[in-house]
Amino acid sequence: MSKITDYLNEHITGDVVATDNVRKQFATDGSILSLTPNLVAYPRIADDVRKVARFAWRLAERGQVLPITPRGNGTDVTGAAIGRGVAISFPAHMSQIMEFDLKYRMIRVQPGLELDALNQAVATQGLTLPISSGYSRVSTIGGMIATNAPGRQFAKYGSMRDWVDKLEVVLANGEIIQTGRLTRRELSEKKGLQTLEGDIYRSVDSLIEDNSEVVQEIADRRVLDGGYALDQVRGKDGSFDLTPLLVGSQGTLGIVTQAILRLIDTPMDDTLVVAALGDDVNATDLANLILELEPAMVEVVDGDTLSLVHEITGYQPWSSITKGLPASLMFIEFDDKHSSRKLRKIAKIMEQAGVVDANIAIEPDDVDKMMAVYNCVSAITNYSDGGTTAIPLVTELSIPVNDLADVMREVRGALDSNHLQAGMWCNFGSGLISVYPLVNLANLGQRQVIVRLMDKLSKIAGSYEGSLAGCAGTGRLLSLWAKDQESKAVADLHHQVKKAFDPYGILNPGVRDDGITRKEVLSALRKSYSLGRLTQYNLRG
Repeated sequence: MSKITDYLNEHITGDVVATDNVRKQFATDGSILSLTPNLVAYPRIADDVRKVARFAWRLAERGQVLPITPRGNGTDVTGAAIGRGVAISFPAHMSQIMEFDLKYRMIRVQPGLELDALNQAVATQGLTLPISSGYSRVSTIGGMIATNAPGRQFAKYGSMRDWVDKLEVVLANGEIIQTGRLTRRELSEKKGLQTLEGDIYRSVDSLIEDNSEVVQEIADRRVLDGGYALDQVRGKDGSFDLTPLLVGSQGTLGIVTQAILRLIDTPMDDTLVVAALGDDVNATDLANLILELEPAMVEVVDGDTLSLVHEITGYQPWSSITKGLPASLMFIEFDDKHSSRKLRKIAKIMEQAGVVDANIAIEPDDVDKMMAVYNCVSAITNYSDGGTTAIPLVTELSIPVNDLADVMREVRGALDSNHLQAGMWCNFGSGLISVYPLVNLANLGQRQVIVRLMDKLSKIAGSYEGSLAGCAGTGRLLSLWAKDQESKAVADLHHQVKKAFDPYGILNPGVRDDGITRKEVLSALRKSYSLGRLTQYNLRG
């Protein structure tokens, strides 16, 4: 690889490094997998990315595939930010705000910019990007686009796809394109191009036209699905936009080098309700009634998780709300000026549901105190003792909202049958369940247990017409099992989309469409796991 390193260093303004210590730093991300790249590139401009991609394309034309993995700060928990070949790291040099339009509340940024830095820059104008992240100081915009990141306030603000207006993307062959919604005439012009971009527009348009029933199947899913969002490409008016397809594609269709994002006025009226639920309270019915009031968030943490928090910390952060151990805790957040009216309705709903203990926080100091209760699960996610750590096995198990409580019980049963303690919580706004089992990855038997548990979780998801991969996609870790939750027709269509964008399989091979084998999953599992510097952050925002 030294010749490749020398060649690329001669042709780009950034740097390409192949030393062992640097490569080792990029061998892991937020997942439990490990893959070491051959090279690490630090581009300074989009043209650097173009040259790396063009070089890899020429190699592929001669039968030698040099994979490319775009990367932010490596918080991805599905293994999509690691890979062989070239890791392209954006935070070092491509982390700038390029343009800010206050009138239209839009901002153009590079992919290495961190969420906190963006929000701090626009806060003086009373604006924000409303995707909350516990890793906001290190989550990059490029990474959030790659994973279609959902925030805790999904019920109101959705996921990253809802806030991306346009993208600048380097294609697999090095072409740089701009995406955005096109009119019928503009689409016709794109389809006339004799370039890879033209090939892509022709292929995707034909795939959507020829597979309308399959595209409708994707649109009709009752859960969030990490597959390519083909159902959002063509508008009812005939307009066409590749942006929704690229958001959430985990670097498998193109490399994002700039993004134009939509912003909103910063919400000023934050209210948090924390309710202790007994065994006699139907959490699903309660959540559905509350969702009618349009909260920003409704989340539930189960009693076994709270018990584990108590076991680890020796105290009960919820003691100001209720005595002892509740069956679960429900967190409800409002951030609009109508909160007071909604709170009166909440109180009535709680009373009718049989909820006895609840705390309503309105003043900022009180909200902070209740957020500390909300973040008590960080005692689990940051846990490490004698080689045993909490691992982010599945963070977006996507289930129809009415089945969330039943699925949580089934998942808990699967954990118990494998003798695993775990933290688990669900977001009723998004229908996503997070599962963090405590595991010693140095133990081969424990690693095998994890694979067996994934088999079970996959079956549970399938039985409820759910998905192991909600917004974020399957990455490497989940791709082996996530195929079981989609029809062959959908899988074939996804494969054809990938082929249109990346015919040689250069972009993040092994992620999403391609997947890896069971043996490869076992061999790629890390022998130890640590969040490293991420332990200083509250995972849930």
